[in-house]
Amino acid sequence: PVSPKIFRISSDITVNEGSNVTLVCLATGKPEPSISWRHISPSAKPFESGQYLDIYGITRDQAGEYECSAENDVSVPDVKKVKVTVNFAPTIQELKSSGVVLGGNGLIRCEGAGVPAPNFEWYKGERKLINGQQGITIKNYSTRSLLTVTNVTEEHFGNYTCVAANKLGTTNASLPLNQIIEPTTSSAVSSPAPSTAQYGITGDAEVLFSCWYLVLTLSSLSSIFYLKNIILH
Repeated sequence: PVSPKIFRISSDITVNEGSNVTLVCLATGKPEPSISWRHISPSAKPFESGQYLDIYGITRDQAGEYECSAENDVSVPDVKKVKVTVNFAPTIQELKSSGVVLGGNGLIRCEGAGVPAPNFEWYKGERKLINGQQGITIKNYSTRSLLTVTNVTEEHFGNYTCVAANKLGTTNASLPLNQIIEPTTSSAVSSPAPSTAQYGITGDAEVLFSCWYLVLTLSSLSSIFYLKNIILH
C-alpha cells in the first residue's frame, strides 16, 4: 500500500463572472485514491468525486478556495487548495446623507462592491469634486467612499453623484444634500421629507432605483455630530 499524494493541482486563477472554470487535481497511491472537491464556504457543499471540477457560468458567490482531497484508506487524505478570484463590475449598494444646517458639517456615504475593488469619484452636478477643495474631504476605502462637507454654505446644497468604476464597468448613484431649517422653538421637530437616490448603471440596461430616506430636523449641531457617528458605523 502507498499513501495518497497529490502531484498536480490547478494554479490559483482569476476569471470574470460568467466564465466557465475547470479545476484539475491528480494524485498517486495504492490502491488508487479517490479524489473529491469542496468549496470552502459557509455552505461548503461537496461536489461529485473526480479529478476535474467544472464550474459553468461562475458567479461572485462561487469565488474563494476550493479544496481537493485524495483518499485511499491507507493513511490520512492528502489535501491541497486552489484559490479562485471572480471579477465583477461595481455596484453601489447604498448612498446615504445626513441633512445639514448652514455652517455645520454634512456627510454622504457611498457603499459599493466590485472585484477588483472599485475606484470612487464624486461629482456635484457635472463638476468633479477634488479632495481638500471648497470644504470637501473625500476618503476612499475598498468598499466605501465618504464625502464630508465642512462649514456648509448655500453653494454646497444640491445633487451629489458617487461613481464607482473598475475595469469591468462603471455605475453611479445620486442624492441631494438638503438644508435643515433649525426650529425656532426649543423643541426639535422631525419633518419627513422624501428624497430620491437615483442609481444609474452603464451597459445594456438603464436601471433606476428609488430609495426614500428621512431628513431629520435637528435642533443643534451636537445632534448632527451624533448622526454623523451613526452613519459612519
